[in-house]
Amino acid sequence: MHKLILVLAFSLLTPLTCFAENDDATSIVKRGLDAYAKEGARAAIQSWIKDSGLEGSKEALAQANMLRQIEDYYGEYTGYDIVMENKITERVHTIVFVMNYDKGPLFGRFQSYRSNSGKWVATEFKFDTEAVMILPKSIVFGE
Repeated sequence: MHKLILVLAFSLLTPLTCFAENDDATSIVKRGLDAYAKEGARAAIQSWIKDSGLEGSKEALAQANMLRQIEDYYGEYTGYDIVMENKITERVHTIVFVMNYDKGPLFGRFQSYRSNSGKWVATEFKFDTEAVMILPKSIVFGE
């Protein structure tokens, strides 16, 4: 009887675990950053545009070259910090984050959208080495 309850409990939790990889707006950003750390710039971009209107976009994939140029300038990627998530609507959020490298930061901003299927996808992303170009002025200047 105890084994049956344990198996039933496990089978009920499994679908929740599978869904957890994309259960909030920041999950898409984190998934791409993890791919970047493990497999490089192209893997990150592919992760970020998966299932979105940007998937297959040559312009989006060209961003991988920009990330590689940042590596030439700032050195090895060492991790990231999520700065903030702003809920514009229930389905549209912006996520601001910093990618840390040995010699400096790269600032990023994503616009995430929850599709009709409930999955969060990227609809826009921007990167810049200047904080003022990405971060809200209130954060940069302490207003």
